[in-house]
Amino acid sequence: MKRKGGFALDINETAAWVKRLQTGDDSAFDALFAAYQKQAVRTAALITGETSLAEDVAQEAFVSCLLHIKDLKEPTRFKPWFFRILTRCAWKAMEQKIPAVDWGEALEKVMPSAPDTYPSEKEAVYERLYQALDGLGKKQRTTIILYYFNDLSIREIAEATSSLEGTVKTRLFAAKRRLKRVLEADGQKGAEIYEI
Repeated sequence: MKRKGGFALDINETAAWVKRLQTGDDSAFDALFAAYQKQAVRTAALITGETSLAEDVAQEAFVSCLLHIKDLKEPTRFKPWFFRILTRCAWKAMEQKIPAVDWGEALEKVMPSAPDTYPSEKEAVYERLYQALDGLGKKQRTTIILYYFNDLSIREIAEATSSLEGTVKTRLFAAKRRLKRVLEADGQKGAEIYEI
């Protein structure tokens, strides 16, 4: 799997908006929301396995962020701090509701729109990957999602999940190995997951 970025604000721009929000500038929240909203919904959908729940989870995370923004001591650490909130909200939602995953619907919402010429074979690879992700425990799945889909470092994931860095590395290694095994058993070359 190749890691993917995609945030509209860099760390310094984000920190500047956070500082403004902490001083009461409500327009700063709009900027942070615009920069992180799509990523938050996609992450929530991938963690919970339920796209209909993802927007509610993301909204809850943003509300919590707004209510507790003054607790953030280092504005440059907004990204892992926010994903910690989002992760907790997603885990809570998973415990409250057993998801029924419709991976066709999930792929439409979390993957970029594909042109008509997009090979259905590639879509099948993504669907198998997401089904394999769904088979991971919530902590391994969250680690994979935060690392590959949100570009968080090992340290940032440790912050977001309240774990030790060594634990994050172990979860990441175990999850990648399990995904590889599942995809190979399904006839998919295990190495291909690193190309997605």
